[in-house]
Amino acid sequence: MENVIDLTNQDKLFLSENNEDNNEQSGENEQTETLTSNAEENTHERSIAPTKGSARAIMTVTAIFGISAGVILAFNGKADAAAVSAVMERTTGDFLNIFVSRLIFGAIMVAAEFLLGFFAFGDFISWAVPVVTGLGTGFFLGVLKNPVFLPSEIVTLIAVILFGANSALFSRRLLGLAAGNRAFSRGMTVFEYLGKFLIALIAVAVAAVYEGIAVVNLVN
Repeated sequence: MENVIDLTNQDKLFLSENNEDNNEQSGENEQTETLTSNAEENTHERSIAPTKGSARAIMTVTAIFGISAGVILAFNGKADAAAVSAVMERTTGDFLNIFVSRLIFGAIMVAAEFLLGFFAFGDFISWAVPVVTGLGTGFFLGVLKNPVFLPSEIVTLIAVILFGANSALFSRRLLGLAAGNRAFSRGMTVFEYLGKFLIALIAVAVAAVYEGIAVVNLVN
């Protein structure tokens, strides 16, 4: 009888040890699965996170497309007479008129991108601004055929391209945060975005100053 009791106790002890081992192994498996799941989730989030390089590339390509269209429009002889007249008027007048004209054009483009950055889906249409800017640049240079205007046009276009990329990234970040994606938790703040906007405006203003001086010297 005592032998039977001893064997029963040993069986219970053996089963208890097996259960503890199984529980430990189960806990380790669950922890491994959790870590693997988190790693896959983080990798997926990093893969869909926006990059400044890709945004700039898109803005550059669309700007080049706009420039090409503007040049073709200027050289094919089918440009609207009113548009050609408007371009010619931009090369006449005093410094203040030229400065204000160039500043308004560049500021409107940059301001449009700034506003699009606050829309969740602004990223999908922000590329249109470099297209319009490039179209104006290509048409302006194609009509005038004067390299003296090239620096101001290039500076304005670069400002639009670079800030357009920031606008797209900021808009995409807002959309990602709204969707609860942690990949967008770190990114450009509103104050940083505003600072980049001011820098773009300063670049446009510098281009306007140069163009005003260039036109005055050209006329004289």
